[in-house]
Amino acid sequence: MLKSLHIKNFVLIDEVKIDFSKHLTTITGETGAGKSILLGALNLLLGQRADTTMVYNEDRMCAIEGVFDLSSYSLESFFEEEDIDYDPSTIIRREIRTNGKSRAFVNGNQVNLTILSKLADQLIDIHEQFDTHFLKDRKFKFQVLDSLAGQMGLVDEYQKKFKKWKALLAQLSREQEELRLLLQKKDFLEFQLNEIHQLEYEEGELAALEEELEILESAESILETVHFAHQSFQDSETNILDQIRELNQKLSGLPGGIKGTDELKSRLDTIFIELEDLYAEVSRLEDEVEQAPGRMEWVENRIASIFNVLKKHHLETEKDLLELRDEMETQLAGIDDADTQTHELEKEISSLEKDLNKTAVKISEQRKKQAQPTEKAVKEHLKLLHLEKAAFEIKVSPSEELNEFGKDEIQYLFSANPGIPLAPVERVASGGEMSRLALSIKALVAQSIPLPTIVFDEIDAAVSGSAADRIGQLLEELGSHHQVICITHSPQVASRAHKHLYVYKKSEKDSTVTQIRELDQEARIHELAVMMSTNPPSESALENAKYLLGKKRK
Repeated sequence: MLKSLHIKNFVLIDEVKIDFSKHLTTITGETGAGKSILLGALNLLLGQRADTTMVYNEDRMCAIEGVFDLSSYSLESFFEEEDIDYDPSTIIRREIRTNGKSRAFVNGNQVNLTILSKLADQLIDIHEQFDTHFLKDRKFKFQVLDSLAGQMGLVDEYQKKFKKWKALLAQLSREQEELRLLLQKKDFLEFQLNEIHQLEYEEGELAALEEELEILESAESILETVHFAHQSFQDSETNILDQIRELNQKLSGLPGGIKGTDELKSRLDTIFIELEDLYAEVSRLEDEVEQAPGRMEWVENRIASIFNVLKKHHLETEKDLLELRDEMETQLAGIDDADTQTHELEKEISSLEKDLNKTAVKISEQRKKQAQPTEKAVKEHLKLLHLEKAAFEIKVSPSEELNEFGKDEIQYLFSANPGIPLAPVERVASGGEMSRLALSIKALVAQSIPLPTIVFDEIDAAVSGSAADRIGQLLEELGSHHQVICITHSPQVASRAHKHLYVYKKSEKDSTVTQIRELDQEARIHELAVMMSTNPPSESALENAKYLLGKKRK
């Protein structure tokens, strides 16, 4: 709801602050006084482009500020998504400088015009001559039938599931693309992994093979060393072990009284045992090189195979090879898991889609039932609004695919005159006809759905008498549930307002400015009488004005 509008240095307005009723506010004034300036100011708050012609005094900045009560609009998520500070009493501000540059603010946060338009479209709905915004609003067309059919709750439940379904479809599309790429990679991974598995490599094997190869390559030297050991320790007539034995025997034959012979014999025994052990160890070196024929060639080939795999995968160590093997196995397992997950997601989507289709059928049936009573009610209103020959039809047709509103498309068809075929209303209705059609429809749904502030610009153009009175009555009814602002030339309409604003021009020195003031009861009687007759008004006009104000609902 628009609580107030503060305009400074805009077109012919020096400065004015306007407070609006939460019900019906009418704006009247002489032709050319500047009523359209208010619409221009509101349009700037809606995100309309600004230019230097809007600045009244070039020495000062132009500013338009609107204060809105958002407590019934549930816009917290919008503010959060756009990173704007939320306040139930929100201030929207436009600034225009003399160089043509402008800025927009919401609660002090600077925003671009796109964000401003998104927000303002939910707050103000302006119906000007030739304005088709309302009639092109696809969402509102569905809301009309659904609210009157009493199925807004069912539609809301459907839309939550539809949103989830669309999100799952997007997720499935991403996962299918990822899976497609993974499956392309899978064959290559399996080929590489199979090559590694065929290698049958075991941890530590390369180091062991390199050590074995080094031994095999030194076989001749090792055998020479062993042969020399045989000669030195056993085979020759003067081998070390025989000499130690002989020395030990000689020491044993010495007289017992010689000091230290026992210790020498003991040390020789120890040396003999150590030499025997040393000889056995050296002899065992021969076992290291006495392998099956071709062992060296096999070891060389095995090492070459391992290095070929390392080189092929740009690896340096056996640790890298084992890590690559584990990584490939993990990736392949992940591909299999992804395939399974994709199938599960497809099942969930299919189940949800069946549920959506079932609910969409129920919703569609109710819309079709509601279409005819709604058409009838709208046509009754149109008759009272001086469009008694107009034809109106709501066409509910099936859509090929599910959409956010079910499985329907809705068209409003209209013909103002007999003999003229029905056609989409946005193509055939004039500005005045569209405004009256908008009023007729919105009056029907005023109690069913929350509407933004509705602004009508001369909806009563070219009508008078009972038709104008009926327009005023409908505006008053609509205003009892929603905020309505109406620029009017009709005293019947103006008399229905909860608040009556008067726009006039005032000459000051060498300039003329537009000013706006709220009319009290006496001033309203005078203004309505002037609208019906002349200025000053006749006594009969004053009496008529009092009568009109007396008809206003309490």
